[in-house]
Amino acid sequence: MMVTRARDMVLATLLGLAVALGAGGAVALAEPVGGQPFVAAAPFVAADPALTQDTTPEPGPTLDPAESEQANAEKTKNKLIVGGIAAVLLVIVLWGRSVRKKRTKNSK
Repeated sequence: MMVTRARDMVLATLLGLAVALGAGGAVALAEPVGGQPFVAAAPFVAADPALTQDTTPEPGPTLDPAESEQANAEKTKNKLIVGGIAAVLLVIVLWGRSVRKKRTKNSK
């Protein structure tokens, strides 16, 4: 109970600081500097590009379909192995829970 109150106090303090510091910055930005009105700059207009870009793509790597199929087969094999291990671990956990449930039931 005490930990929850302490945690709540820390969060409230941080939130208060964030609001106080955030509001102070917003007020300072809203006031004109030196009493002079704020004048917006002219909108930015992009100039023509100085260099022209080559639109032809560079040749990429060539993929061998046999290597791709072999990689897919290895990946599938690894996924099956990991799935089998996960299934075995799930069975062990479920079996352990049933054994523990029977022990607690018999001990009462």
